[in-house]
Amino acid sequence: MVIRVAICDDVPDLAKTIEDLMLDYDSSLFEIDIFYSPFRLIEYLEAHTYDLFVLDIEFPDLSGIEIAETIRRHNTSCPIIFITSFKEYMEKAFKVNTFDYILKPVTKASLYPALDRAIKYLDLDSSKFMFTFNKVFYSLSFSEIIYFEKNKRSVLIHTPSGTYETILPTKTLLSKINEHFVQVHTSYIVNIRHVKQISHNTIIARLSGKDTVEIPISRKYIDHARTQILMKLRDFI
Repeated sequence: MVIRVAICDDVPDLAKTIEDLMLDYDSSLFEIDIFYSPFRLIEYLEAHTYDLFVLDIEFPDLSGIEIAETIRRHNTSCPIIFITSFKEYMEKAFKVNTFDYILKPVTKASLYPALDRAIKYLDLDSSKFMFTFNKVFYSLSFSEIIYFEKNKRSVLIHTPSGTYETILPTKTLLSKINEHFVQVHTSYIVNIRHVKQISHNTIIARLSGKDTVEIPISRKYIDHARTQILMKLRDFI
C-alpha cells in the first residue's frame, strides 16, 4: 500500500527537506504532493484525499490550525503532523486531534519516530474486512469502520460514508476483526482509533466532521474495554 501524503509549507527548502527525509525513510511507501499555499491545499481537498498530512503552522494569511480544522470536517482520523518553530502552538494544535508536533529543524531523529507511529496507526498491514449481504460482496478497510452493532442476527457496520449490513454471529465477527477493535457491550464492538471520550457507561466515537455517536458500555465489558482502549491509545500517542 502507498501512503498519500500532503506536505504544506510556504518555504520551498523546508518542504523539500521533509520530502527528502520521507523518501529516505522508504521511497516506495509514500506518494507525496507539496503545497506552498494553504489555500491551494484546501482547494485541492475539495476533490482529493490524503492518508497523512505534514503541515507548517505559520503562514502569512492562514494558520496550519485552520487548515487542520478544514481537514477534520472531511476526515476525522487521518494523522496530522505539525511542523513549527514555536512551542506555544502546541495547545491549539492538539485541539484539532493532532497526531504529532515536531519542532524545527526537522531531522531524521524527530520525523522518523512520528512516521513509525503514523504507519502503525494507519494499520497498513491489516487485511480488509470482507463480507457479503444480499449476494453482494464488500471489502472495507478496517480503519474506516467506526463500530459494529449487533441487531439480532444482523451486524450493522458503521463507517463515515454510510452503514452496511451483513449476517454474522458475534463469535465469527470477533474472529474476523483485528486488535484495534474492542467489544464494549453485547451489541457493540468499537474501533479504538475513532474513540474520542470514554466514561463509566458510554463511549463517544467520532463519525465525520464534528459529528459524534454515543455508544453504551455494559458493566460486563467495562474493565476490559477501558484497559484495552487506554493501552491502544497510548501506542498511538
